[in-house]
Amino acid sequence: MAPALDPHRLRGGLVAWDGKLEDDARLVVAVARTAAAHGARILTRCDALELRPGGATLRDELTGESFEARAGHVVNAAGLWAGELDSRIRLRPSRGTHVLVPAATLGDPVANVNVLVPGEPGRFVFAIPCGDGTVTVGVTDVPYEGDPPDEPVAPESDVAYLLETISRAFERPLRREDVLGAYAGFRPLLDPGKGAPTRDLSRRHAVIGEPGGVLTVVGGKLTTYRKMAEDVVGRITRAPCRTERLPLVGAGPAPAGVPERLARRYGTEAADVLALGAGRPDLLEPVVAGLPTLRAELAFGVEHELALTAEDLADRRTRLGLLDGRREQALAAAREILL
Repeated sequence: MAPALDPHRLRGGLVAWDGKLEDDARLVVAVARTAAAHGARILTRCDALELRPGGATLRDELTGESFEARAGHVVNAAGLWAGELDSRIRLRPSRGTHVLVPAATLGDPVANVNVLVPGEPGRFVFAIPCGDGTVTVGVTDVPYEGDPPDEPVAPESDVAYLLETISRAFERPLRREDVLGAYAGFRPLLDPGKGAPTRDLSRRHAVIGEPGGVLTVVGGKLTTYRKMAEDVVGRITRAPCRTERLPLVGAGPAPAGVPERLARRYGTEAADVLALGAGRPDLLEPVVAGLPTLRAELAFGVEHELALTAEDLADRRTRLGLLDGRREQALAAAREILL
């Protein structure tokens, strides 16, 4: 399952089957599309300028036009930027960096590998096979002072830390030239005001405010997003929240005969992706030579997944933009699809 592990002092391993996530950005899109199927109106590329009881002032970032949105309840779920819309919120941002390496350098593993960080009990660096010939190695937890940038950059110090730590478990240490790409994000951790390191801060979420006003939900983790939503809905209405049993769009077995990679990423909609290539064989060609992502996936992102720009397609619908040296090819293909 992890052929490149160093057998020296290796006594065994534990295999868990939870937490299997193909692509976190695809999860976000699936949540939005599921909400739309239940009556939500999804507005992308909008900036919230002001929140208030009964509505908000928004700005279309593509046109620069501002407009008003009315609502019976207003929820601020802006994550890292929640404090810009609610002065009650104090956050301690923490930078998390990941790097991508070729799966072949780690023996083409089919299971995650977690490596204990020396001197930090309970902290691990992981290597997760992505199913597309790459492995994601992460993640750092570095306090960030000041205003975090809108587009975080993975510093070389984080990259070196991840490579050094994960290499402790493998026969062949990873080198900087093995890195195909790196990316970073920020955790919106609640600040308890006690000066504790960010790695020790609680990942629990909080819902702040009263119904009828502006509710803010902050903190939390990707794995608890449904619980966070349930707690917010519970503050707004006495009606039971349905999220616990509500499947996302695409949930369920894929139709027979579709490639496994598409089945993992699109579920029941995998055949719809392939159907876009009917009469358009060029859509069944890879976006980038040597990588499995199809041009039909770009077209599907435009027609069904709210993609408006080439960056949406390359960076968030397919993640090809994370690979150094491949992003420009992906953006060029995305621009052709958008024409």
